[in-house]
Amino acid sequence: MLEEIGITIRKQRKSLNMTIEQLAEKSGSSPSLISIIERGKLDNIKMQKLNDIAVALNLQLSDFFLNENLQDPDTLNLINYLSTLPEDKRRDIAKLIMKLKNL
Repeated sequence: MLEEIGITIRKQRKSLNMTIEQLAEKSGSSPSLISIIERGKLDNIKMQKLNDIAVALNLQLSDFFLNENLQDPDTLNLINYLSTLPEDKRRDIAKLIMKLKNL
């Protein structure tokens, strides 16, 4: 599980053009911790620290526990954007996306 979280962190960090050092500073972590997480070499991490990293990456803690097929940066950004919308607008956008898939 932590290996997949590390992959998600790396992809999101790179999509934001953020260095390991910048992520470490923004999340209150050390660069070595971020590097270890991204390489999947960490055995455990406190949920608060993981949440701090998620917030620094404009993610939610729950994003790390989604189906791995939904964890690329563009999909995560879309999911998080949709979650901010009122239900009727979210439904309309979902319908539009489903129409686009049939093109």
